[in-house]
Amino acid sequence: MTSRLAVLFPGQGAYLPGVLADRARHFPKAVEVLETIDAVAAEHGFDPVAPLVLERDAASLDELLTTNSDQLDLAIYAINAAGFEIFSGLGLRADVLVGHSFGEFAALSAAAAVSTADVTRMACTRTKAFSRADPAEGGLLALDVPAWRAEHLVGLLDDPGLRLAIDNGPGQTVVSGPLASLRAAENVATGLGFRATRLRAKYAFHNALLHVAADIFRDSTEDVRLAEPRVPVFSPVLGRYVRTVADVREVVVRNMVAPVRFYDALLSLFRSGTTTFVEVGARQALTGIVGSSLPASARALPLLPSRGDVESITTALDDAGLPVGRTPLPARPDRDETVVRDAQESPRVVSPPEQAPPPERTDVLTELAGMYAEDLGFPVEMLSSDIDLEADLGVDSAKQLALFERVRVRYGLAEPPAERRVRATTLEKIAELVEEQRR
Repeated sequence: MTSRLAVLFPGQGAYLPGVLADRARHFPKAVEVLETIDAVAAEHGFDPVAPLVLERDAASLDELLTTNSDQLDLAIYAINAAGFEIFSGLGLRADVLVGHSFGEFAALSAAAAVSTADVTRMACTRTKAFSRADPAEGGLLALDVPAWRAEHLVGLLDDPGLRLAIDNGPGQTVVSGPLASLRAAENVATGLGFRATRLRAKYAFHNALLHVAADIFRDSTEDVRLAEPRVPVFSPVLGRYVRTVADVREVVVRNMVAPVRFYDALLSLFRSGTTTFVEVGARQALTGIVGSSLPASARALPLLPSRGDVESITTALDDAGLPVGRTPLPARPDRDETVVRDAQESPRVVSPPEQAPPPERTDVLTELAGMYAEDLGFPVEMLSSDIDLEADLGVDSAKQLALFERVRVRYGLAEPPAERRVRATTLEKIAELVEEQRR
């Protein structure tokens, strides 16, 4: 059986500031995607996303969630859509497209079942639906257990708001619900010896609690023009291929409240001969899931795991046995800079300037830099206090957790709140946690 290639489109959390800097301008269609998204977003009263994905000092994921979450869905879609154009612009072709959660919209767009302009419009409408419905504050909690054990935990708590939202495989299941429900689930999981990690999300996605917002979204997007996919699309929400316009509509309508059976999707594709998976969105969450869920004969590659240039992409593809079929075009800074310059006319979130660490933190930072450099194999001088382990160095979340466990043992620290641990992605922030507990 000939090996097949799947392209993966991530959803919630798949944002990295400036991840397309020095990359998009080599691919005219990627730039066109950003221009279209910003033009439609402006029509609906939303700020442009080009500065977020093209500028390295753009707002971080946490900043967007806190101060300008309306832009987040647009930014995630922009990275997915432009990433697919980069993938295609290098002469690579997919046998099947798979979206995870909100990433299903990008998969449908890449398959020409929905236009870029209409997905942008739907993303804007989706955000407005949340605003109108005003659901109770909620979120997502990842448990490092298979789905059947997570279901037992949910049943034990007997909380009507708590639901199994995402099945990512034997090593991770995600539950959703109100904040109080998630705290209860986290306490029980921790007491049973499971690792529980709060994910960066504002609502209880893939949960019936969002039915009011889902109904508003459905009614507001009934007139969106849909078509049959031109490239095969496998939907984790439907649990099958998307073949008809009715299937496309079902994915769109159910996306907000239906559970995501991503593990089942991976197994179905692998059994049918799909052994290569390329993740075209930011970071590499889905790449890690493939690696931990499928046999060793399956290989997974993130296209945009961190910031970098085009050469970092082509080198990674070549090393993975996927040599590019086309040479990237020369950079077109005039056009790319126009996208950013036009977008800058609208207000956007700006990260506060970095401040020098206090003198008493210097020793801790020096020790941390040496510890992380030794473990990661980077020169110690490369690990400055503000460099982002994931965004700039591509260190995945699992590796960061393992490294932080070494820090806890080294300094005799208690386990910090999950949200603080997740946000500690620079040595400066890790040093702050060390200092807080040593006082």
